[in-house]
Amino acid sequence: MILALCAGRTAPAELRARLAYDELAQRSVLEAERPGVGELALLCTCHRTEAYFTSAGDESEAVHGVAAILPGLLPTDQHDLEVLTGTDAIEHLFRVASGLDSLVVGEPQVLGQVRRAYALARDAGSTGPALANIFGRAIRLGRRVRSETALGRVGLSIGSIATAHLNERLGGLGGRTGTIVGSGEAAADAASILWKQGARLSIVSRSRASAARLAENFDAPSYPLSELGAVLNKSDFAVVAVSGGIAVRPRHLPVRSEDHPFVIVDLSVPPAVDVGGRTGIELRSLEEIPGPQGPEVTAGFAGAQEMVAEEVARIERWLETRQSGPAIARLRERAEAVVADEVSRALSGLNLSDQARARIEDRMNALGMRVANKLLHGPTTTLRVADDDTRGAIMRIFGLE
Repeated sequence: MILALCAGRTAPAELRARLAYDELAQRSVLEAERPGVGELALLCTCHRTEAYFTSAGDESEAVHGVAAILPGLLPTDQHDLEVLTGTDAIEHLFRVASGLDSLVVGEPQVLGQVRRAYALARDAGSTGPALANIFGRAIRLGRRVRSETALGRVGLSIGSIATAHLNERLGGLGGRTGTIVGSGEAAADAASILWKQGARLSIVSRSRASAARLAENFDAPSYPLSELGAVLNKSDFAVVAVSGGIAVRPRHLPVRSEDHPFVIVDLSVPPAVDVGGRTGIELRSLEEIPGPQGPEVTAGFAGAQEMVAEEVARIERWLETRQSGPAIARLRERAEAVVADEVSRALSGLNLSDQARARIEDRMNALGMRVANKLLHGPTTTLRVADDDTRGAIMRIFGLE
């Protein structure tokens, strides 16, 4: 059984912050002892931490087993987590990989994050055939959504939504000065789009080396976090995308009027900007900025939903076949045993040489199995799509309970 333990967009930001693991922490979880749990993969993005796993026995034991090895998860957090099982868990992963469960519908970064999540679990030795199957399907589906629906053509991302908001609020970005606080994927995405629209940027990060690497792409100066106040004072706007809590405090903020406020877009989870009651500051989080709209987005969303539904139907058929596999194998084994027994009985009274007996036995076995296969075609076809009750009835008819 595939299960998922999710701290997604509906979970409190404080909980998501505690479960925001870097790759080193993820690897530690993947390599930990996990009683009751089979395969395991972790998906950690800016707005979610999700564990996908299989149960080695009781499902509730597996859920508790995963919860027990997640650093920072408290017993009181249980009611804020979502537990999905079976095809519900699989469908959720498909929606995530397709960008349908993102704050910015169709954003492409999440597909790369799903791919990296599986690669990390595979390298840690915590995956197996079940997760390989569903993650492989999810990644292929995400690529198809990007290439075959309007969501791929729209080219939306977290950075593009932030840029669109700043462009609207500032009446254009050409010649405007802005500060990017952070040097990760979201910060780089926003910086790239802002730079292409003519904004002059400065990069500030807790890591001076990371800031310098990002700044090189935009011919921009880079600064350590200790110089944040001076940099913001020379800027028209800021985009903040960091982890680890508050990075921008009231003392860092420039003095502006309410008529011409300093505009900040905070992409961080948890929030990283504390305005502290300051006036002349306009702060928006990604959740507060209107998402993508228009007929092309609507059509792309509908098309992606259809593709997800089709893939879920396919995997449901695969799971049904997988569940029926042992029953079909037992039915065929019984048929082979009956044919072999009857052939042996028929030949027992004949005076034949060993060579002749072997030749005739082979031919009679082949004939018997052809007849058996024709008789079993209907039952095995039914078994492939049967529910538990029907499967049990067929097995009772053939005396295989």
